[in-house]
Amino acid sequence: MRYVDELNRAASESGVGWGRTWRRRYLRESAKRLSVAACESDPVAAIGALRDVYQAEGQTRGKLSDQRDLAETLMRACQQLVLGRDPVPITPRPR
Repeated sequence: MRYVDELNRAASESGVGWGRTWRRRYLRESAKRLSVAACESDPVAAIGALRDVYQAEGQTRGKLSDQRDLAETLMRACQQLVLGRDPVPITPRPR
């Protein structure tokens, strides 16, 4: 749940420009997804499934490189959570 808090904090600290609203929404939605997965009866399997979703999003053509990079970061974070390790922190973008 610490990582959920971190995602929410990164979303609130993300740049406020028009081009960054997708990042804020994506981080908040990711925090919700991760929170739901953590409350499942088998959170490891649920977070593993979420990892697969982020992997697919990271490989989607047509997305901006920033969007693909963020999906890949979240995929790696889910992998670390599945292994019981602390993921690399999400750093907010400069304003």
